[in-house]
Amino acid sequence: MTKPALLLARPAWERLLDGALDERFELVRLWQDPDALLAERGDAIVAALTTRLDAALLDRLPNLRLVATPGTGYENIDVAAARARGITVANAGDAHSTEVADHAVALTLAAVHRLPELQAWMRAGHWTAESAVERRRGMSAQRFGIVGLGNIGAAVAERLAPFGGAIAWWSRRDKPAPWPRKESLLALAAWSTVLVVATRGDAAGLIDADTIAAVGPEGLLVNVSRGTVIDEDALIDALRSGRLGRAALDVFAEEPTPPERWRDVPNVLLTPHVAGTSYEAAARLREAAVQNLTSVLDGGPVVNELTA
Repeated sequence: MTKPALLLARPAWERLLDGALDERFELVRLWQDPDALLAERGDAIVAALTTRLDAALLDRLPNLRLVATPGTGYENIDVAAARARGITVANAGDAHSTEVADHAVALTLAAVHRLPELQAWMRAGHWTAESAVERRRGMSAQRFGIVGLGNIGAAVAERLAPFGGAIAWWSRRDKPAPWPRKESLLALAAWSTVLVVATRGDAAGLIDADTIAAVGPEGLLVNVSRGTVIDEDALIDALRSGRLGRAALDVFAEEPTPPERWRDVPNVLLTPHVAGTSYEAAARLREAAVQNLTSVLDGGPVVNELTA
């Protein structure tokens, strides 16, 4: 009997599954020859593991029943178009929220304590008996502003609370929280000495030039959301001009980000979109993906179904 087909959009998703569904599905590896594969096997595909899906691709998958995205972000999934065709869409919920929050705090600590610069300064031989290191303000003196208080944002706030600094937040929707919500994003940015961006990835351009300027020449901007949430050109310009003090980024407008884009940008700490990539998070992501994909064949609940 011919097995139903599972569309995999990237090699990373096949590595994530690690053979867990090979006996249940025929794997259609879309990166190999998309047009030919869709023409030949599009009718057989009943599920897709992907972070990108639009109406044009849906037209080529007439028997698709489930779209599972292997992370929390779904800004490139046309959820409305899928649901209009009776297709279930689900993400991984908070499977890697703890790791992303940990990384956000690590970036914050490294930037506030200026760890990369201090290591470079020492390696360059500048530490002598006569040298003096510029003082810094401690974590307890910071005002931490959190943009987006979902699973990740709340976890960031909980991790920052023991340092003793003030915490506030803003998102478009109010919700009960132990920390005060500022009346606007701009007000939060102006109040913050450290602005941590943890909002949904579909908020493209939310952190604009005015918001960046409000953080100010002594402030730090940390982003673990999506690169497109920040006006990256405005961010780079603000760092070069000194209108923004520092930035720490795990996500970028284009990924991989070109190294030359950052070569002469001062006071910026960069990591290559690794916030959620622990062994433990990968196991939880795999578990959620396998449960959702096997539900297509066996019935049963779908975890983290998206409705909008």
